[in-house]
Amino acid sequence: MDHDEPGWPLIDDFFRAEAEGRSTATARRYDRVRSRLYDFLDTADMTLGLGSHCAVLLESERQFHQTGAFWTLFGVDELACCLPSFVHETWLPASNGEARTQISLVGRLLPRLGSSCGRPEAEAAVARARREVAERPAGETGSPRMPDRFRRQEGPRW
Repeated sequence: MDHDEPGWPLIDDFFRAEAEGRSTATARRYDRVRSRLYDFLDTADMTLGLGSHCAVLLESERQFHQTGAFWTLFGVDELACCLPSFVHETWLPASNGEARTQISLVGRLLPRLGSSCGRPEAEAAVARARREVAERPAGETGSPRMPDRFRRQEGPRW
């Protein structure tokens, strides 16, 4: 990612300000959302938010830049148009707590994007995502499970 692109500082400053004064666990959750947002901007199909012509253009730019292609072509107005896909079930984590955090942060990011034409749709998508996550069955731990490869295997019992 090219940190000189105008969008990265906006996102980084937003997440830094949101994490300030929060617990370490909350700050880590926010950082995971930021990483997912970067991954989303670098890999997701943006046809719904940008239209087919711009999405094809973005895919072509991604051939030259593995990271940051979105900011090479687009700005915060287009980001607002794409955020509804980021709060869609496809990009939400399985954990209810992580999903709520992602939705909440997107809702708080939207006012920082100014008066973009895509902002009303993004706000409606955030409200819809909140309702959908609230309807999910409870019982998930809210934190990601450590992969088995990192767990200590139980030895033989005598």
